[in-house]
Amino acid sequence: MAGEGKMARSFGVGGAAVVWAGLAAFAAASPAVAQMSSDPAAITACLCQQQGVATLSADMSAKTQALAAARQRVADLDAQLLQSRQHLDVNNAASEAQYKALLAERDQAYQTSVGPVVGDADQATARYNAHVSQYNSQCANRMFDSVMMAQIQAHLACPPLQ
Repeated sequence: MAGEGKMARSFGVGGAAVVWAGLAAFAAASPAVAQMSSDPAAITACLCQQQGVATLSADMSAKTQALAAARQRVADLDAQLLQSRQHLDVNNAASEAQYKALLAERDQAYQTSVGPVVGDADQATARYNAHVSQYNSQCANRMFDSVMMAQIQAHLACPPLQ
């Protein structure tokens, strides 16, 4: 009988925990159900915004990588110049010409690294950030009917990004 009392108390505490967990889950789900939308226009708009974020992310990544590659090229040429300078024979015209050619190549690479590639990366980043901000303000934390969303996603046609 003593074991039955323990079991009942344990079950009582466990049962209360299950009830509280169930109430917590219901309370958490209740606001989501109240905010759930099945409006096709809103779902389409958010899916298109999400698609735009992905497209702009890829563009930003490519342009940022191009900028990083241009800067790495300058760093590599700087390292070559340093090494070449240490072995430069000023009495050898061919050695001097080779160093000057490397210096000209480094100067050209530097001009490239501070030229349009920087503006392109900056513009791509700004465009991406603006689109993410717009997506966050219009679509983040919104609940949509998953069946309707899947149907729209299957035939999604978005306008071109602006």
